[in-house]
Amino acid sequence: MKFNDIMKINLPDDFPDEQFAYFMESTRSVLLPNKNDSWKEFAGASNLIGWRFRSCYEDMTSYIDSWVVHGANISFEKIYMRERFLFGMFSSGVSCVESACYAVYALSSHHSIYNLPFGDNEQRKCNPRSLRMVLEPFNTAKTVVSELNSIIQSHEWKFWVDLRNRMTHRSNIPRIVRGTGGGPPPTAKALQFAATSSTPAFEADEDHLVNLFKWLAQSLSNLLAGGGDIASNSYKAYLLGP
Repeated sequence: MKFNDIMKINLPDDFPDEQFAYFMESTRSVLLPNKNDSWKEFAGASNLIGWRFRSCYEDMTSYIDSWVVHGANISFEKIYMRERFLFGMFSSGVSCVESACYAVYALSSHHSIYNLPFGDNEQRKCNPRSLRMVLEPFNTAKTVVSELNSIIQSHEWKFWVDLRNRMTHRSNIPRIVRGTGGGPPPTAKALQFAATSSTPAFEADEDHLVNLFKWLAQSLSNLLAGGGDIASNSYKAYLLGP
């Protein structure tokens, strides 16, 4: 962990401090002189980015630690805790990306940026796909749009969202338990789950979770850098006038 001077909390080493600082400083120069609704929505979402990133990391680490210490042969109480960690990781990871999208959308609603409508309907549906759709017409949003396309088209984002949705609305992911008659049992893996109606079967070791988290960190870094560019470049164009 490392201390983040803007958030005033410790954050995982993979958190993109430099890009977050650029995003915040660029946006504050636009929104702070007149703390309107754009600032209010931005402030809440930007604060959530770091909190959810840390929660995601902590739950991932707790899941991996449980596996390393106890393996597959665990009590129902430990099964509950492990499932809670998995749910927390995927819920917080998706929330981290969507909070960044919400912050960029709030910035884009300012009259000196793109003056986009950002009422209740837009706020409830804010995600990478909806943000990409409204930013595509703007030249100064090209960096963000490119990253949003990469996120939307990636297998990683689909995996994050599918597991989050399954565990949030439908059921836990059913773990595969294998037995054996004579001879040693097959080697168990940290992730060994059967298919559901909305998620595929998959097997992987704990490194898969670590790689998913690193993908999250890189995607967040790119989003924040692009958001900073929007604030900086669009505001300059606004000041220069037509």
